[in-house]
Amino acid sequence: MRALPAMLSLLLIGGTAACGDAVDDMLTPRPTGCYIGDTAEPLHLSAEQTFHAATIAAVGHRDGMDERAVAVAIATAFQESKLSNVDYGDHDSLGLFQQRPSVGWGTEEEILDPVYASFKFYEKLRRTDGWQDMEIGDAAQAVQVSAYPDLYDQWEDDGLAVAAAFAGGEEAGLSCIAGGAREVSTDAALLAEAYAYQWGTEVSGVDGQVITIGAEDAAAGWNRASWAVAKSYEFDIASVTYAGMRWEPGENGWVAPEGEVAEVAASDALAVTVALADPA
Repeated sequence: MRALPAMLSLLLIGGTAACGDAVDDMLTPRPTGCYIGDTAEPLHLSAEQTFHAATIAAVGHRDGMDERAVAVAIATAFQESKLSNVDYGDHDSLGLFQQRPSVGWGTEEEILDPVYASFKFYEKLRRTDGWQDMEIGDAAQAVQVSAYPDLYDQWEDDGLAVAAAFAGGEEAGLSCIAGGAREVSTDAALLAEAYAYQWGTEVSGVDGQVITIGAEDAAAGWNRASWAVAKSYEFDIASVTYAGMRWEPGENGWVAPEGEVAEVAASDALAVTVALADPA
């Protein structure tokens, strides 16, 4: 009778080996969030972080700030809030940049608006003499006047990578797996409204579930294409098409489509096409 446990063990070992790959596959975490940069090890952010980074960059463009200014703002938001629009902080600090109503940054409601908060950050950065020649961390400190000035330096590389995707025109520089908000919108007019608020200009057109965003050159096109992909956090975006490339939610990233889709994708190099999912 003692041979039975040994035989049972062999059977269990054999069964485990047979289904080991399947079990490993089931237990392996699926990719989430977004990936920035076309490298072997791209920067990984949550969908929410990417959503806010896109807003910060768009407002920078709207207000005439360049890619380096966007990098300063992104690095600052990484340090202050981990790129989350938090409604708490030290003393009365709030939002992406932990701005304080008590020292004149705005009301609580204003500061918790990422567009307003970004505008106020750039406004003070613009008034800082010589910020363009400063290190990223030093420029951030000049705006924030933090009690821990050296902590901004650690986010320089990440800030530059994010700015390259959203403000530097990096081709196919951003890809997101899927949205992450609890509720996502399929309202094309609402997305067009968000674009106008953040970029300071209207979209070229809205036709049903399809939005067309104009771009004066390739860099501007990729900046806007990345913005649209990042907005999949709150909008049910089915695809973003630009310059012969197409993004859809999932792990494939940007791909060159084939057939009629390819012809449409390549038909207008100065337009970003954003298709939202059918509400039905």
